[in-house]
Amino acid sequence: MWRGLSRGMCLAFVLLGAGGGAGEVAGAGTVSEDGPAEAYAVPTFHCTGVYWSPPEGRGDNSCQVRYRPQGTTAWNDALPLWYDDRTVGGYPPGYRGSIVNLDPGTAYEIHLRLSRTGTEEDLLAATWSEEFPIARTVYLPVGTTRLTYRITESGTPDGYVLYTAAPAGSAIDVGHLQDYCLTVDASYVIIRGLNLKGAREYGIRLYDCHDVVIERCDISDWSRIEDDGWGNRGSAIFSLSTTLKRIIVQRNKLHHPYGDTNSWSEYRAKYSSYHPRGPRPLGFADSAGNHVIRYNEIYSDPNHCFDDCMGSGNNNFPNRDSDIYGNYIANCWDDGIEAEDDNCNIRIWGNFIEWTFVGIAVAPTNVGPVYVWRNVAGVSRKDDTHAWNEMERGGFLKTNAGGGKLYVFHNTVLQPPQPQGVLYPLGSGRSLGWGGPMLNVMSRNNILHVANPKYPSIKDCTGVTYHDALGDYDWDLYNGSLETYPGAEPHGIRTAPRYDPKNASGEFALAFRSPGFNVGVVLPNFNDGYHGVAPDMGAFEAGSPPMEFGVDACQ
Repeated sequence: MWRGLSRGMCLAFVLLGAGGGAGEVAGAGTVSEDGPAEAYAVPTFHCTGVYWSPPEGRGDNSCQVRYRPQGTTAWNDALPLWYDDRTVGGYPPGYRGSIVNLDPGTAYEIHLRLSRTGTEEDLLAATWSEEFPIARTVYLPVGTTRLTYRITESGTPDGYVLYTAAPAGSAIDVGHLQDYCLTVDASYVIIRGLNLKGAREYGIRLYDCHDVVIERCDISDWSRIEDDGWGNRGSAIFSLSTTLKRIIVQRNKLHHPYGDTNSWSEYRAKYSSYHPRGPRPLGFADSAGNHVIRYNEIYSDPNHCFDDCMGSGNNNFPNRDSDIYGNYIANCWDDGIEAEDDNCNIRIWGNFIEWTFVGIAVAPTNVGPVYVWRNVAGVSRKDDTHAWNEMERGGFLKTNAGGGKLYVFHNTVLQPPQPQGVLYPLGSGRSLGWGGPMLNVMSRNNILHVANPKYPSIKDCTGVTYHDALGDYDWDLYNGSLETYPGAEPHGIRTAPRYDPKNASGEFALAFRSPGFNVGVVLPNFNDGYHGVAPDMGAFEAGSPPMEFGVDACQ
């Protein structure tokens, strides 16, 4: 349905589940999450987080990274690990970072080397396999079930339990008489192809479980109406467990809740706030992390809008070593993706986000690093009560001063054309720096197109005198002002983008020889395989297959 990630980024996908044989961590020496070795790795399907705390570590002793599939000879360069001299979020001072765009089910050799002291370390990390062994299949009752269905039987790493609809058809519709459609208090479980409707709180409630795959489900009509007429904060998929880890949510449709959310212009006296409050499609509060959320479609209509499309009221979502990619995300009054708080090695890429106030929120990033790349953002709006000419537009990236490193590469902020009589196009009013001051952000190769060029494409300050001393902005295509440190964007280009008029669905290529075409900077592991003399700015490399988003992407 939705086109997004290019097939070159999809790698191999086998629809049996995801994360078969997903391991804990990999490294040299002890490999325990509770007591990691000096160096260790935490993989997903396409990425691995890398951690190293050598005695020689310091900010001016950079950590170079090379990797290769085990048994091959040619090394590939990755982005250097970031050195954090703080003790924060339970992490000691040391190097942290990610290797991305890996193949699933593959063992990789990783070589780390400090530039000044020559200190070296070698790791072996295996990405998750996408094929799951299934030991037993449980079919739901034929027809429509009106009661909550409870999953309590666990599988094993060698044999998952698959819960799915009966061949003659199954559905769970609790008609707003039960809080949940389905609960999960078991691990090594696959939930596939279920139609879940009518929960008062949560379509799926996850308890203290791990290694659960939720795929090809259709979840709708959840939440209830509070006494002020707005919806509650129910979710299609939700957990409050602090031990929840390795949850894969893929190829689901999460849509049309029962309740509605107030916009930023609609006051909820019950909570003494204009802040949007209402149903959310997906949220894990303070979980243990290492999740993958991919190829989902999240959408609704103007009378059943979301609060955030994914996130958590308690923040700390999705938590460490997690990936969010290939999703189509729309129809909320706050953040399309709210990935905030103590996040570390979070990777957000290849999503299409529209009809939100803010595209992606990472405010704050207390630990870091967080990587945001090759996302595409469309319509931004604050409410539906003001006319377009009077309406405030939101930002593509919401940030504030958490201190953790944030990498922002190759994103495209679109400006959908305005209707007749509207002064400005319909996209974001600011690109980077919405919601507060930025701290420790590096941007490269983005198209930071704002609706009104009088407003900032980058704003990292709260006043005239404060700018982020750790900010590093360059090689971006932008049309707005720069409210940041003097000398920012020395290789940037200030102009509006010109796109190829021959672009088809899922293609966002710049026009041949237009500003930003073939003039980006090389970012090892993030834009390998570019066409021409240099990478293009923006999310799409001209000459690549169309991007794909949603349930049918990348198959």
